Amino acid sequence: MEVAGLPQVTVDFAAAGRVAKRSELKSIRLMAVSAQCDPKIGAPLEPNVDVKCEVARHEGSALEIVATCQFAARTTQAQVAEATIKYLLVYEVQGSEPLAPADITEFAASNGTLNSWPFLRAFLYGLTTDMGYAAYTLPTFHFVPKPLEKKEAAEKPKSQTENAKPHAKG
Repeated sequence: MEVAGLPQVTVDFAAAGRVAKRSELKSIRLMAVSAQCDPKIGAPLEPNVDVKCEVARHEGSALEIVATCQFAARTTQAQVAEATIKYLLVYEVQGSEPLAPADITEFAASNGTLNSWPFLRAFLYGLTTDMGYAAYTLPTFHFVPKPLEKKEAAEKPKSQTENAKPHAKG
């Protein structure tokens, strides 16, 4: 279900899970920030937030993901504030089996967002108040399961009720 105004991303949970069960978050660091505002306008904000998480590096057991947040705020008059915030998330991956690139991409989108979200929330809350606006609280992020491909849906085992034979009456 999509809720208007709440950020969300579609995720292949099975793919992300294959990486997540072998990964541990080691650190999160603020990489870059740029922000500006129009201090002459102090009306309530109508914010827009976009977060993208991408694999920056994967070598051996090291997996680095960059979470980039684009923040823009408008009033009824004009755009009054904007910011770009980047966090570097460093994970350690256990095991020697190679990870599928598509699985790593799904992990970056889901876990990168999940692990950076509280940091982004705190940063934007402080940034908006420092700019002289009412504090902005980043809303809850929603993950939506990616629909199964036709091939995957056909391979999915039938439930016990679908496999059950009807009982003969008699």
